[in-house]
Amino acid sequence: MNRNIFLYFLLIGIFVLGACEKKNKNIAPKPKGYFRIDLPEQTYRTLDTTLPFTMAISQYAEAIITPKDSGKIWIDLNYPKFAAELKMTYFPIHQNLRERMIQEREMVEFHYVKADDVEYSIISDPDSRMFGQIYDIKGADVATPFQFWVSDSTHHFLRGSLYFNFPPNNDSIQPVIDFLHNDLLKLVNTLQWK
Repeated sequence: MNRNIFLYFLLIGIFVLGACEKKNKNIAPKPKGYFRIDLPEQTYRTLDTTLPFTMAISQYAEAIITPKDSGKIWIDLNYPKFAAELKMTYFPIHQNLRERMIQEREMVEFHYVKADDVEYSIISDPDSRMFGQIYDIKGADVATPFQFWVSDSTHHFLRGSLYFNFPPNNDSIQPVIDFLHNDLLKLVNTLQWK
């Protein structure tokens, strides 16, 4: 009797183990997934304050303007929905345009260590007195994926950098970077000196 029970359980065990065996031995990990990011419609408003320029900014941006000494002005555009911030600094030019341009190049070069690629566009519009460069800095761990500077070459100089308020993982937030990139291009393209 004990032997029959033993054989009975042995056969059930073999059957269960045989049923659990997978026929496909090619096991591969699933790719890492990210949360879906729903982006709002892009709408703009004009920022026209005591600043020496006007520009179109996103409806979703909150502007904080902080005047500093010697005419310098800090302009922070906060995007709370995206935990992002465009930090801009305005400088009046006092025969130091070349120095400012060199400083901007050095600030972009600082990111070369983490960047996979840096694409830049030149801004040159003599009719509106707008000259400068836009830098798209590509890479998963880049802290500032977008930087720019613009000037009228005689009186005004404005620089800006986009930051996120968390450690960078730009692969996962690429839709947000693209969304804000369009906003920032709109800002640069609509900027007018007073």
